[in-house]
Amino acid sequence: MFNFDDQTTLAVKNIALYGLKAGVNIYFVGGMVRDVLMGIEIQDIDILIEGSAIDFVQGFYENFKDRLDIEIKSNHKSFDTAKTVINGIEIDFASTREEDYPKSGCLPVVKNIGCDIRSDLKRRDFTINAISAKILLENDCLKYEIIDEFFGKKDIKPKELKVLHQKSYIDDPTRILRGIDFNLRFGFDFSSYDKKLIQEYLKAPDREGLSIDRVKLTLKKLFSNTKRAKEAYKYILENKIYKIWQNESISKIQWADKLYESAEIFNICTSDIFLEAIISPPVEKMPQNTSNYEIYSFYKPFSTLEMALQWAIYGHNEAKFYFEKLKDIKPEITGADIIKLGFCEGKIIGEILNCIQKEKLNNLSKFKKRQDEIDFVLKIFN
Repeated sequence: MFNFDDQTTLAVKNIALYGLKAGVNIYFVGGMVRDVLMGIEIQDIDILIEGSAIDFVQGFYENFKDRLDIEIKSNHKSFDTAKTVINGIEIDFASTREEDYPKSGCLPVVKNIGCDIRSDLKRRDFTINAISAKILLENDCLKYEIIDEFFGKKDIKPKELKVLHQKSYIDDPTRILRGIDFNLRFGFDFSSYDKKLIQEYLKAPDREGLSIDRVKLTLKKLFSNTKRAKEAYKYILENKIYKIWQNESISKIQWADKLYESAEIFNICTSDIFLEAIISPPVEKMPQNTSNYEIYSFYKPFSTLEMALQWAIYGHNEAKFYFEKLKDIKPEITGADIIKLGFCEGKIIGEILNCIQKEKLNNLSKFKKRQDEIDFVLKIFN
C-alpha cells in the first residue's frame, strides 16, 4: 500500500518495532492515507500515536539511537506532538486527541490526549481525511489495517467532500475554505448535503469566536498556488463565501486577471495581493496632478503591495509608472558635494537636493552624468 524507499521503510519498520515493544498502537492518518488511496505521491509522513507522541518519540530515541540516525527537532507540549528526522527523513508524530469548540469559529480546545483512534478521527474535517492505516509488523514485514469508520474511501472515487457531522461548518467555518482548496487541487466538490449546510451557515454566520487572523492564514494558503489563486478568488465571490468573515464585499470578480498580472509586474506574492483584495481592498485614490514629481511624491509612501492593488483594481497606470521608472530616481551628488561647492550647511542643502530630484523626475533624460547635476546647482543657486 505504501511504497516507500529503502531508508523510509527501514525507519517505519523500526518505529513499528518500538510500537510493539512499548505496547502502543501507531497509525498513518489523514492526508497521507488519502493521497495513497488517490494514487498521489506522498509529500509528508505523519504518524499518529494512540498515547503520548512525545513520550513515544523519546522512548524510540533511547532504544534506537545506536542503530538509527535520530534527531528530535522539536516538541509541542500543548498538543503533545514531535518533529523528528530519522535517517534523513522528516517524520512528524502526533498524539490522538479530542477537540471541543466553545464558540463558532474559535480555535478548538484540546482534550483527552491519548484517546482511542476512533475518537481522534471524529474531530477531522472531511471523511476523506478521517481515514487511518494502523501500522503492523509481522515477520519483519510492514502491513496496514485501514480504519474507515466514516466511509471516506467511498467518497474518494466520486470526489465528494463530506463533513463528519451537521455542526462541522458552524464549529469551524474555515473548513469551507479548505474544501475550496480540495476542489481546485483535486477536483473534489462539496456533496449536495454539504452545500446545503454551507448555505445555511452563510445565511446567518456566527462570528463570535472567529479570528480574522485565522481566516487570513487559511486564505493565504488557499491563494498560495499561483495557478489556482484566480479561481479561488472567483469562487469565493461567486458563492459569497466572504460571508464567513464579513456581510458584504466590495471586491469584484473582474479584478482577478489584473490581480494576477499585477503580482508579476510588481514582483510580489500572488497570495498577498489576492488576500488583500478580498479582505480589505483599498479606497480609490488618484493623484490630483500628473507631473512625474507629483506622481513620485504621491506614491513614495505606498508599499509595493498597495501600488500593485492601485494598478490592478483601479487601473492607476501612474502606480506602474512610478514602480518601473521613478521610484529609484534620486540625486547622484550628496550634501557633502554641495558643501564643497561653497554652500553652507543648513536647510539650503535639502532644498538643493529636492530641486535636483524634482528636475530629474520631470525631465528624465536631462541629467546624463553626475557633472550635469553639479552644473545645474551652480547655474540655479549662484
